[in-house]
Amino acid sequence: MIDRATVDRILDATRIEEVIGDFVSLKRRGANYLGLCPFHQDKNPSLSVSSTKQIFKCFACGKAGTAVSFIMEHEKLSYPEALKYLAKKYGIEVVEKEQTPEEIAARLKGESLLIVNEYAQKYYQQLLWDPARTHLVGLSYFKERKFTDETIRKFGLGFAPAGGKSFAATAKEEGYKEEYLVDSGLVIKRDDGSLSDRFYDRVMFPIHSLSGRVIAFGGRILTSDKSKAKYINSPETEVYVKNRSLYGIYFAKTAIANKDCCLLVEGYTDVISMHQAGIENVVASSGTSLTVGQISLIKRFTDKIIVIYDGDAAGIKASIRGIDMILQQGMKVEVVLLPPEDDPDSFAKAHSREEIEEFIASNKCDFITFKTNLLLEEIDNNPIRKAQLINDIIESVSMIPDQIERNVYVGQVASRFDIKEDAVFQKIRQLRSRRTSQEQARNRVMQSGPAVSLPGDYEPIPAGYEDIAPTDSVEGAPKPLTDAYLAVNEKEIVYYLLKFGEYPLHTDDSLLYGGKDKPADVPTVAEYIRRSLEEDDLQFENPVYKKIYDEYFSRPREETGDCEVAQGKIIRFFSTHPDQDVSATMMDVICDNYPITVKVYRDSLTPEEQMLGKNVPRAVIAYRIKVIDRLCAATVKEVDAAFKSGDGESCKEKMRLLAALNTVKNSLTKELNRL
Repeated sequence: MIDRATVDRILDATRIEEVIGDFVSLKRRGANYLGLCPFHQDKNPSLSVSSTKQIFKCFACGKAGTAVSFIMEHEKLSYPEALKYLAKKYGIEVVEKEQTPEEIAARLKGESLLIVNEYAQKYYQQLLWDPARTHLVGLSYFKERKFTDETIRKFGLGFAPAGGKSFAATAKEEGYKEEYLVDSGLVIKRDDGSLSDRFYDRVMFPIHSLSGRVIAFGGRILTSDKSKAKYINSPETEVYVKNRSLYGIYFAKTAIANKDCCLLVEGYTDVISMHQAGIENVVASSGTSLTVGQISLIKRFTDKIIVIYDGDAAGIKASIRGIDMILQQGMKVEVVLLPPEDDPDSFAKAHSREEIEEFIASNKCDFITFKTNLLLEEIDNNPIRKAQLINDIIESVSMIPDQIERNVYVGQVASRFDIKEDAVFQKIRQLRSRRTSQEQARNRVMQSGPAVSLPGDYEPIPAGYEDIAPTDSVEGAPKPLTDAYLAVNEKEIVYYLLKFGEYPLHTDDSLLYGGKDKPADVPTVAEYIRRSLEEDDLQFENPVYKKIYDEYFSRPREETGDCEVAQGKIIRFFSTHPDQDVSATMMDVICDNYPITVKVYRDSLTPEEQMLGKNVPRAVIAYRIKVIDRLCAATVKEVDAAFKSGDGESCKEKMRLLAALNTVKNSLTKELNRL
């Protein structure tokens, strides 16, 4: 365990904009930073990072939290491991007790797989440089590729020996569990229970995550045996998702952001040779077809991609679909075609950095020119094939989300093929309309039916809660309310508790705008909420809200005369809570939903803390009314059941209870209306 004092030192040193900036290209907008959210396919910057509050919030997918929770979510780390990550980043020593084998076994599976992968990388790397190995066969291969020692060590290259048992046996001897060796994909368990290495007699290319952790491997065969695959890769695991991983992204991310451009190649050696030549803003799709996830990973750092193709025409045509995907994600794409005899690997070895940069600058072209030059030679004056080419290019243009940019390309297509712009616009409208209809059909969500009235006609059940109520209610009786319905108001009370709990609550109208200084006889927001709920012996039924409520009043308290400082400590306590449900819920509760679009309007309103005297009692009363509504609904059901069974005495008793509940409810409703 990490002691609280060390945790506080880590949190004090951590700057959230620096932490998230390691993974996402952030741009300052006013007091905050904006960037593309890494937790969904973000096309426009939706991630807001507040350096003053030290929190982040995505206003598209809803993810929110602190630097700690960001690292936990992004790197799939436990709470302690995320703290260690930040401690390492900021040079803070973490002293903790040595973990027992049981504690190691209890770690999250993802972290265990990362540990196994990092061990494997060191194992393969050590074998590569082992002087006892005959002829150093793996190292000889890399030397033949003209990789320097510095480059080999930088990318962590290694060698898996022949035999197919070496790694599995050594890892088992070192104490690594068979379960994680197999789940990592490094080891294969045979039908007879024996273990074999997936990689053997191959040079090894570690694949790194955005933060530099080893998540997978690629292995290249050293012989010309046609019966064996030239490359094999790790299978997908909890830490390695192929369609969201790019080879070299860890080494390239800074250069991509600085140059505001990413070079996209195909293979491992292409990336390594370009880096060695001094071109570092380059990544590879690792031989797989380009995916939306990979494009989104690049888009965190830049919206410009230059795809570098070698002279293999068949290979280009097979991968050209990726251009449309890049356009559809709102990226700007250009293409560079290398000389027929070259690929990025050989071209980088034969030229200096300046020559490579000059070649790219001189030979890059837009996708229309590239597609036209590539396919026009196959047309051979055939009008049908020419029409197919034009339609293919128009379809690419239709992928561009920005209307102005799309219109520019429409003019270029019309001019290039001598056709009317109106015809191009009409075709684009048809294509986009068809795609929109298909997308709506895929994503259509069934909407809830009309709201159901509650007893006493207080207010309707919000759409979406109707189907939560029990289905065995008596015919004609209102459906009883459920915990999910109460949670709406529980969330509102938790909001005021977390954001303003230590503020004074002036419930007298004359003191409503009385400021933050708390007179002796004025309760805090937290004291008022606690007292009000205890009067009716009410407890939250949502387990996460209840945990927050209970811990708010049971946590160690530090007296301070400044309510803002005290509230800041509370926010930090819950935002860095080891229970991810608590920390995530806390961020969801207190984060504004629309911080940019309504900023001017919101700033013109009375400050929220000056309205606590009305808003907090109103929230508590609304919650109490809903609790009564639920009791009323259950009582109506009991009255009906007693009536049908002929139990007149029980029926009268339940009717008296229902009348009493309605009397209390009417009184609360009047008070709510007054507020």
